[in-house]
Amino acid sequence: MEYRFLIVEDSLLVAMDIEDAIHRSGHDVVGIAPDMTVALNYTRDTDIAFVDVRLADGETGPEIAKTLAECGIVVIMITGNPGLVAAGVSGVLGVMAKPLTDQASMDLIQFAVDRKNGRPGVPPARLRLFH
Repeated sequence: MEYRFLIVEDSLLVAMDIEDAIHRSGHDVVGIAPDMTVALNYTRDTDIAFVDVRLADGETGPEIAKTLAECGIVVIMITGNPGLVAAGVSGVLGVMAKPLTDQASMDLIQFAVDRKNGRPGVPPARLRLFH
């Protein structure tokens, strides 16, 4: 099954690397959002979201992630500052530190898809689960 991913990331190069991995995994990217306003516009069209902490409008990533999770979207934080969400974010699966290798991206995508399908999946080694 093909899933629709949202990438909430203000660095276009990072977002494009993740987008490429998602496409190679056989899934679709509904959008790349640099901030909260753009991200929340994709809520209805998204199955899985990867969300950075620091975005173009500040440290809004945790709030965006919580809102998306409340809509039934599988959410994983991807950030260069994992300590900023060390206490966890309600509804979010976990956090993975940037930069991501290609293999880490592919493993993270598979884990998110497994969780969306109701399977436990195998979390990537660097993914810190929140619950």
